[in-house]
Amino acid sequence: MDNIITGAISVAMFLAFTGGLAESIGELPFILIVLAVGIMLCIDFYESAMEGLREEKQKESDPPA
Repeated sequence: MDNIITGAISVAMFLAFTGGLAESIGELPFILIVLAVGIMLCIDFYESAMEGLREEKQKESDPPA
């Protein structure tokens, strides 16, 4: 769960920083690159978070050896 929280904070900080850069620079190619990278980042974070939650759930359901 800690990884999800720190990951969400990191994603938010990255998106805020690059979004601010894209707004201040204002060039369409850079804005498109920032959007594409931001979307890929969000998808990867979602997939990683779901995988981590599945692993935690599996650890809880496995009987001790």
